[in-house]
Amino acid sequence: MKQQKTIKGTTKQNTAMKKFMILVAGSFISSIGSGLTDFGLAIYILKLTGSVGATGVFAICAFLPAILLAPVGGVLADRYDRRLMMILGELFSGLALLICLATVMSPRPSLVVICVGVGISSVFSALTEPAFKATITDLLSAEDFARAGGMVQLAGSAKLLISPAIAGLMLQVTTVGTLIMLDMVTFFTTVLIIAFVRKGLVSQKNATTGSGFLSEISEGITAIRGKKGIMTIISMMTIATFCLGFVQILSKPLVLAIAGERELGILTTVIALGMMAGSLGISMIKQPKSYVVMLSIGLFGCGVFMALIGVSENLLLIAGFGFMMFVFMPAVQIGAEVLIRTNLDNRVQGRAFGLISLITQMGYILAFIAAGILADRVFEPLMQGNTEVAIGIGAIIGSGAGRGNALLIIIAGIGLAVAGLLAARLKSVRTLEEKEITDETVTESCPKGL
Repeated sequence: MKQQKTIKGTTKQNTAMKKFMILVAGSFISSIGSGLTDFGLAIYILKLTGSVGATGVFAICAFLPAILLAPVGGVLADRYDRRLMMILGELFSGLALLICLATVMSPRPSLVVICVGVGISSVFSALTEPAFKATITDLLSAEDFARAGGMVQLAGSAKLLISPAIAGLMLQVTTVGTLIMLDMVTFFTTVLIIAFVRKGLVSQKNATTGSGFLSEISEGITAIRGKKGIMTIISMMTIATFCLGFVQILSKPLVLAIAGERELGILTTVIALGMMAGSLGISMIKQPKSYVVMLSIGLFGCGVFMALIGVSENLLLIAGFGFMMFVFMPAVQIGAEVLIRTNLDNRVQGRAFGLISLITQMGYILAFIAAGILADRVFEPLMQGNTEVAIGIGAIIGSGAGRGNALLIIIAGIGLAVAGLLAARLKSVRTLEEKEITDETVTESCPKGL
């Protein structure tokens, strides 16, 4: 009888994993489309304005609405069918791109209109991420969380792994408008995939129907404040996103100063192979010994190789250092996410992850603002001048166009490496995995009343 139950449990687990893998496939397709638009529009705006600051404004409009509305998406993910939230988010995000398409095809394109279009698309994408993350807990057991995290990272890496090379080559023969149209097609394909998987899945409505929105947000805040270690990880991830935001916004002008669009696209794809390698490596590990060590090594490795990207003007070396930086990146995301997930009650995970996204991804927004101002007004003019500082630093990393961006990337990389060294030493973080976490102990480890 016991053996029969075990077989049934295994079969159910395998079915859940298959459904999850189909959802990941949909996310993979959507990620490719988003990457085409992100790459194409960033190059388009850089050429249109010639300003890193303008590219930063575009990036902020693409990120900020989704970040600010992440807690709202989290509440909805706990209150309604999570798969339905994903369908609506993908559908309306795709439709909003029509605004961007119209303006890039017009004779007088407007940066403001492009920013409005990506901003509206970002608003609806806020419905998707918290629902997708909470769905992992719906479908899978705790022992599969790391494996699932690797798959999600792999799907997310498609926008860096596949899209840039395709976009870079396509921009040689077509316009950015074609890239946006392809992105819209991938959105609707993903909607069909999610709708297919949704059949046969039990809808989990975890929030109390009568409770108000602010009350539910408050429960999410209480959940993440329940353990000091979770708050520490959130702080560290905010620092990490701040540092990574610099390389994200500055890497394109850095490479375009020494190469063209096609080279940039191919280089970005080669670098992103590192994320695929890192994600695959983690996916093959059934259950890592320590997620704290994984997080610490990930942060340190990312920081060291990010700093090295800024040191060289050789495309092959930049590709190699970038590849290694991306190898360590999945360890950062998965290490932090599993430590948080296993210490939160499933009933509040949508809200909690929404709030965590709001806090941590503000690091990107601050970096986009700072990078644009510092690059255009301070570091680029500095490294093109004849001061003693510029000559001294230039002897190591080179001088001229793009080297101010390189110096900023080096500084951010050093900051990230220091955060990695601190992560494993913090007692509050280590306590999150002192006891072996199982399906039963997850609920016990949550604060009273949740």
